[in-house]
Amino acid sequence: MHLYLKLIKSTKEFGYKKNTVEDSFGNSISNFGLIFKSILLSKRLYTGNDSRVGLMLPNSVPTTVTFFSLLYLNKTTAIINFTSGLKNILLCIDSAEITHVITSKKFIDQINMNNDIALIKKKCEVIYLEDAKNYISFGDKLKTIKEFIMEVLINDTDMLSPDSRFATLPSNIFLFTSGTESKPKAVYLNSDNLLANEEQVLDVLKIEQEEIFFTCLPFFHSFGLGIGILLPIFTGCKLFLYPTPLNYKIIPELIEKSKATVFFSTDTFLKKYIKYSTKSTFKNIKYLIAGAEKLDLTTYDYYKNNFNVQILEGYGVTEASPAVSVNTHENYRIGSVGKILPRIEYKLEGIEGYDKGGLLYLKGRNIMDGGYFDKGEISGKEEGGWYNTGDVAYVDEDGYLFILGRLKRFAKIAGEMISLIQVEEYPKKLWPENNSVVCSIKDSNKGEALILLTDNKNADLETLINSMKETGLSSLYVPRKIKIIDEFPILGSGKLDFKKLQDIAEN
Repeated sequence: MHLYLKLIKSTKEFGYKKNTVEDSFGNSISNFGLIFKSILLSKRLYTGNDSRVGLMLPNSVPTTVTFFSLLYLNKTTAIINFTSGLKNILLCIDSAEITHVITSKKFIDQINMNNDIALIKKKCEVIYLEDAKNYISFGDKLKTIKEFIMEVLINDTDMLSPDSRFATLPSNIFLFTSGTESKPKAVYLNSDNLLANEEQVLDVLKIEQEEIFFTCLPFFHSFGLGIGILLPIFTGCKLFLYPTPLNYKIIPELIEKSKATVFFSTDTFLKKYIKYSTKSTFKNIKYLIAGAEKLDLTTYDYYKNNFNVQILEGYGVTEASPAVSVNTHENYRIGSVGKILPRIEYKLEGIEGYDKGGLLYLKGRNIMDGGYFDKGEISGKEEGGWYNTGDVAYVDEDGYLFILGRLKRFAKIAGEMISLIQVEEYPKKLWPENNSVVCSIKDSNKGEALILLTDNKNADLETLINSMKETGLSSLYVPRKIKIIDEFPILGSGKLDFKKLQDIAEN
């Protein structure tokens, strides 16, 4: 089903007047307003016959309207990570063959991107929302009223006429990988992928219409878009949008003030919110779900003991639209990322030098239909429709999935596969208040060697070595050196920037 058609269908089911989306800028919009304004805005988004249009805007009501306006126009919407830096933005524009980018003058000023926009304009045409809105005419409003009557009020969403704009093609979306291991990849998802994943999530989470979603994970984040924004809109829930997860002081206040019941985050961000949170911050939270990176047991314990809220760890990848597994209150296993969602197949392929688990492959309706798109070339899926996640995992006897780490986050030392995540558990136990990441570098004797990066100014290698040896761990797991850094780089998606950390380790 076309995503815009899903919006119409949801609006008819849950009511035109229901207040659907609010944001921290004081904007709010009903189901009726979201449809009417998105049709109206479409009259002024001149992109010609080009089908791929970039969207570079923060979480807000106007961004939501613009997103659905592009869907109404049957454009393939490429959502650009504006926090990834000019180099990655230009790579995204090239790989997805984007001809137009929609943004806002005010937003570009706020994030100091005026110089970058000048270079982006050399690659494609830039459309500012302010200009589009200023040129909306009375005639545009009359056309919108007519189309609203024909496309929404009269249109039967179950019996589309052959000439309906939503009858033949699913809507398509490009999301981009974070680029922590290589250049960002354009992940080609269609509406069937996204809606299939919505159904899979709703099969295991008891989402009621009374839920209030607080979403600060951005539009360009796969979980932010698919589960944090589209799912609540399509299920009649209220949605509160905040433009960034990085405002550690304000977000806890707004979670409480908005009476949010559903909140998605990452371990890195949840650690940052602790300082500004109290027990009342999460008093209304029904689902606090963490993903994108491994959840530290210390984070889980702190929230449980001090805020009386259980963090439910899940796992997802952009290529899976994005949710793959999640713990629930009824089915929870500490250290796991929950059970794999219904109608997702998986297999594990063995890895030489590693005897536990294997490389995780996935298949299902939610897995990217188009694959990776790079200047017209499609790749990323193997024979039989299997997708290689690049993650090493195992599934226990009760069906709980455990992620052991990215295959690229394993080191091969003296012929043995060493999990960097497993090594990181030791400094995190010693210094729970600090960040600690283990990187591997080339070594002429054993192939690779480990270096610990930490922001603990008093970190001591001998103390770490002794604590590791007490557990009977092989000396192959012991870092050769500790490198103390002032601040850990964080991506806009909430993940640590391992690419930059690796550069620090190698230098």
